[in-house]
Amino acid sequence: MPEGVFSDFSQISLSSNREAVVEGCGGVLEYDSSLIRLNLNQMMVQFTGRNLEIKCMTGESVIVQGFILGIEFIV
Repeated sequence: MPEGVFSDFSQISLSSNREAVVEGCGGVLEYDSSLIRLNLNQMMVQFTGRNLEIKCMTGESVIVQGFILGIEFIV
């Protein structure tokens, strides 16, 4: 594949249900200990759970940690 073909897509990598690394994040829309909602390119992603927190946010990357119970994509 040519470089940049997937540049408009976001990617989420999970480590069990304790950590999610979100690449291609456009910003934080809502944030508390039970819900984190992030803006992606064409949609939003919502994490629900317990003791959720944003551990790191750099450029277009966000690391969500806590006890993740659900992930929902909102178009």
